[in-house]
Amino acid sequence: MRPHSDYTEALRAPVYGLQLDADWELPNELRVPNPLEERRYLTRYLGASFLVMDMGLVETGTQIAAGISLGSGLPLSKNLMLRWRLAHGLSYLSKKYDSTTIPINYAIGSHLNYLAILSCDMRFTANRFGILAGINLTHCSNGNYSKPNVGLNAINFNVGITYKPFKTSNRKQYYEAKKQYFAFPFALGLKLATNQRSLEYPRRSYIWIADISYRNQKSKFSYWDVGLDGFVDPNYQWKDDGSLTRAGESENYELAVRGGKVFLYGRLGLRLDLGMYIVKPYHSEKPWFYNAFGLDYRLGHHWMARTRLKAHLNKADYMEFGLCYLWN
Repeated sequence: MRPHSDYTEALRAPVYGLQLDADWELPNELRVPNPLEERRYLTRYLGASFLVMDMGLVETGTQIAAGISLGSGLPLSKNLMLRWRLAHGLSYLSKKYDSTTIPINYAIGSHLNYLAILSCDMRFTANRFGILAGINLTHCSNGNYSKPNVGLNAINFNVGITYKPFKTSNRKQYYEAKKQYFAFPFALGLKLATNQRSLEYPRRSYIWIADISYRNQKSKFSYWDVGLDGFVDPNYQWKDDGSLTRAGESENYELAVRGGKVFLYGRLGLRLDLGMYIVKPYHSEKPWFYNAFGLDYRLGHHWMARTRLKAHLNKADYMEFGLCYLWN
């Protein structure tokens, strides 16, 4: 366990566990094979992860988690591959903060939490079996849904065995994306988030987020988009102790410019955003910049479901959930 705050320093402890992953290789655009050309192309994966981890202390208990994973691999030779992957999902913690019985666990105030796993490993395969070794960064928190929410981070080394149940063709194939995609460059979205103001005053607030964006896409594997994010956050009317501020409803609004990169895995997209506020309340203590990452899922021709964790560096703001409409 690696504390990133003085509040969780007492939770530092060795952790161990078991992780099971299943990956499906996604097709790329097929180019005419050239046997004289030895070029290596990234292999893209869509998968699932299941994790059981002892968090190191009686007060932190056990974590059981599952999520969707997106990853890539770079073949270094016929049998050796460098891989990296990011998983998003849900995590259940058997222990949480209690001011009377478990005051030391100031990291988490809820049993159900958001999960993120970032991993990098080296895999050696022979026929269908292989071995791998790498490093994992595991994070769980609830996006301020329930205070406290400092979060738990664990860094661990891992070794494992891999098995490929389906035999692949020996025919060499080379892939390259050349087609340009310009369909539906404009998007309009609406999302909802909720959080608690403070541990001393656990009042729940609901935040609305509206956004408009323009997409620049020249590949079926990723695209950039830029736009505006508008936030309506009633937390600005309350202090941590529950007393009212002097702010009126007109001080609930934030407006920001945003840029993002989305990596596509079929209908699923991994989103990384960076934004800067151009309007925010005068008494706001938030930094001028925010970062966010999440998942987009293409529901149909014009509709997309989205979820995003908004934060200021390592300090979570809230989780967002909503829909987006795409048009020309």
